[in-house]
Amino acid sequence: MLGKDHTTQPVQVLLTSSVELVRATLDPYLPWITNIIGVPLDETFTIEVDTNPGDSVGSQVLGGIAVGSATAARNQSWQPFVENWSLPPGISPRLVLSLQRERNSKGRPSSVWEIDWQECPVAFQLKGLARSVVSIQVPVVFPPTDNCMAAAFKHWFIVHKEDAAKLLLLIQQVQATSVPYFQTAYGRTPLAAKYDWSSVVLDAATRRTVQTDFELFFEREQWFRQHNLPYRRGYLFWGDPGNGKTAAIRIMAAHPQIRAFALDLGDMEERNKDIHHLFQTASANTPALIVLEDLDRAFPKQGKQQRERAITFQALLNCLDGVGTRDGVIVVATANDPTCLDAAILKRPGRFDRVVWFRSPEAELRRDYYQHLNPILTGEEFEPVIQKTKGFSFAQLRETYILGAQSAFEESREIVVADVIEAIGLMTAGTQELKATQRESGFIMSGPKIQSLRGTVDAQRSAT
Repeated sequence: MLGKDHTTQPVQVLLTSSVELVRATLDPYLPWITNIIGVPLDETFTIEVDTNPGDSVGSQVLGGIAVGSATAARNQSWQPFVENWSLPPGISPRLVLSLQRERNSKGRPSSVWEIDWQECPVAFQLKGLARSVVSIQVPVVFPPTDNCMAAAFKHWFIVHKEDAAKLLLLIQQVQATSVPYFQTAYGRTPLAAKYDWSSVVLDAATRRTVQTDFELFFEREQWFRQHNLPYRRGYLFWGDPGNGKTAAIRIMAAHPQIRAFALDLGDMEERNKDIHHLFQTASANTPALIVLEDLDRAFPKQGKQQRERAITFQALLNCLDGVGTRDGVIVVATANDPTCLDAAILKRPGRFDRVVWFRSPEAELRRDYYQHLNPILTGEEFEPVIQKTKGFSFAQLRETYILGAQSAFEESREIVVADVIEAIGLMTAGTQELKATQRESGFIMSGPKIQSLRGTVDAQRSAT
């Protein structure tokens, strides 16, 4: 750093152990903590865990303010186990709050608060424990990285030695009722999907290779072991965007036995240590699902050596080969074009046991998909739609339904087949004109063409 005389002055950074850091944070509260737990500190355990009931206290302290659904879900997981709580006397708790908006299907979006309880300790009387426990967030500063110092908070429980095992069992129960999530390098992302394969339309071959194989994998662990086979699985989903790769992954991640992990291989902030840590964490939380999306973009065959990547190709291969992993880990990778992938990924046995093509739906599957969206979209009068949508992806089929539904919504009526036919015409003509004019965005159609098409569709609506 620069001193007053503009000369460079050295900066001393002192690193300390976590024990000393926790002790320094606890010092102002030691008399209160020992009184709450009923024993000196040397008769307690200090346990670091990744769950924190402090946010639920924040909601109560602030007198019933509206909190976000993610915070509310965390609070609900703890509520059945909290019998009482208290704060140190003479302390002003520090909370970090961010005002957000949350969608409401029955009206206007509502304003909600996300709450992050900070350093102030909280004493909890938890169900089944003889003595209170103390929950505290400890600020941690990591050594300088390539850019700057990194700061974070670690959560700790201070518990009487005789209650430690009971506390850990209680935490297991809390996590069992928590909302499913994807674990990433930066935290957790809630998983909205349910484990329901009927919510996605797949052809018979894909359903057999993905759904059936995935479910049998959980049922036949003993069979794998009897035949000396590694109890792991690797899937590579490939195909044009919009044909169900991500939808299938979300369903797999929602399996009640699965812990889901995801890593963005294209993120320049990720490092080799991040992918190794993710695979090791997944191995410690089996059955686990690791998702690696857009593999062909992250590691294309052409220019693999020239393109600078934070995560190296060799680090990826080491993880796929099972270095540091154990039984029960399932890896799912996606690619739009597998021909762009290096042969080292595709041809090495054991890296991907199942290579699944998510293709654009054939006519029969398009019929099934439209019926899945709305039972009215069927019958002989709907067959022109099936013919006109040849080559469409599932995402494009859904868009034709959404555009058609918008027309019905504007006229306050139910959707009819003619609405979808109009939407297909608008999409097709707009795409063709987009290609012809080489414009950058949107579906484009000149005014006369739109009027001509809509006149035809109005006639069809009148006939129906």
